[in-house]
Amino acid sequence: MTSNTNNALVQSEILENQLYEVLLYKKKDIIAIQKKLGMLPDRGKGPIENIYQTALNQSKKGKTLKDSFGLLFDLVGELIDIRRDLNVVGHPILTTLYENIQDFDDVTFGKMTLGTLYHLLLYLKEDISAIQDHLGINGHSDQEISGLEEANKNARAYLQRSTYR
Repeated sequence: MTSNTNNALVQSEILENQLYEVLLYKKKDIIAIQKKLGMLPDRGKGPIENIYQTALNQSKKGKTLKDSFGLLFDLVGELIDIRRDLNVVGHPILTTLYENIQDFDDVTFGKMTLGTLYHLLLYLKEDISAIQDHLGINGHSDQEISGLEEANKNARAYLQRSTYR
């Protein structure tokens, strides 16, 4: 039983890291959108290229579920600004959560599950795709997408197993 618990914990940590990687790819997508629009995400962080490099370097660090939620909400905030400029409607769940983020605390983030993060990520992905389509921007290259598909497949399998236990 301890072995099963340890295996589940290790698998959960792997999936957390994979989902964080997927969020970093979404960050790259948002940066590409911002470049196309001539926007700088945050002038205090420096040129877009430096932010892009930071996104690549972040993937080398071990991240927790809380880190992933933080990155997700940062990306949603950037998307809200983009959507406002383009007059594009986004997913209401992401917008509502973002607008009420100050009501969340560490306890709330601790109760959010990997499954919740995955579903919010799907909403984020949908919003980014809508903006990319609106602007005529292509997504990731096939090589990058293959890694994302593997992470998505692993996350779906894990969530299905944990849901039916």
